[in-house]
Amino acid sequence: MTADWAGLKFSPLVWASAFETGDPEIDEEHQELLRDLNDLSELLALGQEWSLVVDKSQRLRDKCFEHFQDEEVVLEEAAYEGLECHKIEHRVIEQQLDGILSFIASVALPSRAATEAVLLLRSILVNHFFRYDISYKKHLSRSRGQKRGGADGSESPRRQRGR
Repeated sequence: MTADWAGLKFSPLVWASAFETGDPEIDEEHQELLRDLNDLSELLALGQEWSLVVDKSQRLRDKCFEHFQDEEVVLEEAAYEGLECHKIEHRVIEQQLDGILSFIASVALPSRAATEAVLLLRSILVNHFFRYDISYKKHLSRSRGQKRGGADGSESPRRQRGR
């Protein structure tokens, strides 16, 4: 099905070493989320069924929420002094993503506004990953040598979840 938004051109989001945070697992999650954002953009560019766009957006939202939890564990273990502010930023983004998902899921016939809402989702996440997450890079680099597991050698919660 060809949609009104088909043919939109999106520059792919490309990972660069400058975006590394100092934690390989967080960087891997950021790269995966970046690929998901590119996939979502591709769905829009190809004019795919709106339900596919909504489903991909929902999965992206869910992965993003999980990523925020993982990131907060890393920052807590590293005793990051800006953790509380970073958590607030995450909660704000979660509310924004929930609002966007609620709107795009309620749209029967996708419109320019619905398409722009999906693009806003992309913009919000890119802004956070490459602006706010970089702010803890120096701290993680300094604390990188500290063991992430507990004193008894147990794994951190995110590693226990299979990450």
